[in-house]
Amino acid sequence: MSRIALITGASGGLGKAMAARLAASGYRLALHYYKNREEAEALRNSLLPAGAPHVLVQADLREENEISAMAEQTRQEFGRLDVLVNNAGIPFSGLSWKQSLSQWQDVFAVNTTAPWLVSKHCIPLLRESGNGRILYISSVVAHRPLAGTSAYAAAKAALEGLTRAQAVELSRFGITVNCIAPGYFDAGMISSVDESLREDLKKHTPASRLGHADELAEAVHYLSSENASFTTGQILHVNGGLYI
Repeated sequence: MSRIALITGASGGLGKAMAARLAASGYRLALHYYKNREEAEALRNSLLPAGAPHVLVQADLREENEISAMAEQTRQEFGRLDVLVNNAGIPFSGLSWKQSLSQWQDVFAVNTTAPWLVSKHCIPLLRESGNGRILYISSVVAHRPLAGTSAYAAAKAALEGLTRAQAVELSRFGITVNCIAPGYFDAGMISSVDESLREDLKKHTPASRLGHADELAEAVHYLSSENASFTTGQILHVNGGLYI
């Protein structure tokens, strides 16, 4: 029987790689998107086997009623859920004493509160699985912040705290909860970084390059698998040695 996974932010650069890796291993996917349905449709059609086993689920992750509807749609489509990958997030750059309260709150709304809410509404389904998996996507910035990343770093650090607490809470249901802290990759939020900073990031990374999206997808695949049943409450750093 195929395992079922819900990926938030699936149509983004890193989300696409995660979806492709899980689909190649026989997972059936609920692919979340917010606004760009055309891109989400293209992703679904690119996955193996194309189209049919995978569904699109739309939600503004700042709205709990839409998150609840997304979880219910997943239940109606597949009858269960085995893996939740909380991948959706937004970048932000601004010095801590210059950003507005609304900017700070928006970063937390999408990067911390939304993943918690998605998990909240999916945990009943994951409990039924018997070996459910919750994955959060943090960032190396939570451990090695740059100037101007205070809100983002704080939001991702909070997500790691949530990971540890939920690992304790949910282990009795057979659910593991882990977090991946990526370094800098050649897809996703790097598109908002100018070229000179990209080169500087490469220079300060021991591997001397950006990560490839499929390298992150492999980490997602492992932590989603039944082989990871004794791994929980962990922060897995995938960053080319940038944070050791």
